[in-house]
Amino acid sequence: MIEGLFNAGYGIWNALIDISISLFTTSPKAASSALTNTILTLFNSLKAAAFPLAVVFFLIALIRDVVSTPPDQQLRKFIGSAIKYCVILGIIENLWGIMGYVMGFADGVTSAFSAAGGNNYYLSMNNDLQSAITEAGQKPDITFHILAIGEFVGAWWDHVLAEIIMLVSGLVTLFIIIASSISLINSAFQRIFKPMVILPFASIAVAMGAGTGEASRVMSNYLKTFFGYCLSGAFMVICVKMSVALINDQVISSLNFASASLIEKTVYACVQNAIMPLVCAGLVKSADSVIQRFF
Repeated sequence: MIEGLFNAGYGIWNALIDISISLFTTSPKAASSALTNTILTLFNSLKAAAFPLAVVFFLIALIRDVVSTPPDQQLRKFIGSAIKYCVILGIIENLWGIMGYVMGFADGVTSAFSAAGGNNYYLSMNNDLQSAITEAGQKPDITFHILAIGEFVGAWWDHVLAEIIMLVSGLVTLFIIIASSISLINSAFQRIFKPMVILPFASIAVAMGAGTGEASRVMSNYLKTFFGYCLSGAFMVICVKMSVALINDQVISSLNFASASLIEKTVYACVQNAIMPLVCAGLVKSADSVIQRFF
């Protein structure tokens, strides 16, 4: 029964993680044609306003940078601002395709990470947990000429307590794995929606790049945020594979497992199986904030 609880949890994880990995590696543009068409319609509606907005910020840049500079430097400043303005107009005109290339690059990175090492994101019963379950199920024999009655009761109680801990841990692990798997799927869906939500504002953000100072920084901050959202799928894949590797390789329990008592072995193995799915879900949920620190 105890082993069945853990295997049931692993089975649920292995079934739902396939859905999560599939969503992690799905391009936002390929997720749904209806979603893409809706975002494209919104994108085009704002794109028409981006050209006059770029003119406004270009004129502001001329006033701030060209007029305020010494006469011998005004021509150089004007030419620089004009070239920048023309580049911005070219980017706005081809922005949908450019953003598609950005998505494609991030999708390629995510797919490469997902393919590396094969499907090593499945959970399975590790040796330490299997050993602890087996040992807990082997009750000591009441052999009076070998064991004193007190020693027998103590050993028997250790096995009973270990089985109770295993049973409770199996139930808790099953609940945690279900909750963590649902959290992963939720994060995977958000990973698809977030870049698409901000994509319609791309032309406005790029148009502000024709200006100077804070207006110009809006464009760079937007592009960094958008690329971070697109690349978050790769980070999520890394988090899942790393967490599963730690669970299957019994990192926590192996620290002192050989010399530990039955109760200690049980606690080591059960804590690791319960905590790592939570750590994995937490890391995946924090993908956006971690990725944003890179840029």
